[in-house]
Amino acid sequence: MAVKTGKGIALIVGCSHPEMAHILKAASQFGKVYAIIGGMHGFSEFELFEDLELICPAHCTAHKAQIKSRYPDKCVGAGAGKVVEI
Repeated sequence: MAVKTGKGIALIVGCSHPEMAHILKAASQFGKVYAIIGGMHGFSEFELFEDLELICPAHCTAHKAQIKSRYPDKCVGAGAGKVVEI
């Protein structure tokens, strides 16, 4: 799901099985993608997140530690009851 905000497009994703590159490309048709929140399953093309301002890997994301390590200032944890302002 793409949510248009004053900061740009925030993506709320399930497990991202259609491939992150495809998801980001499709969403970018509607504006600058600034955030991604949700499951990223086996995603490991971390360079695709360089231009994002907010990354919130959730449930099925296999490489949470690597994403957090690469993007410590823009990666936030997720979980039940977590509030993320977009």
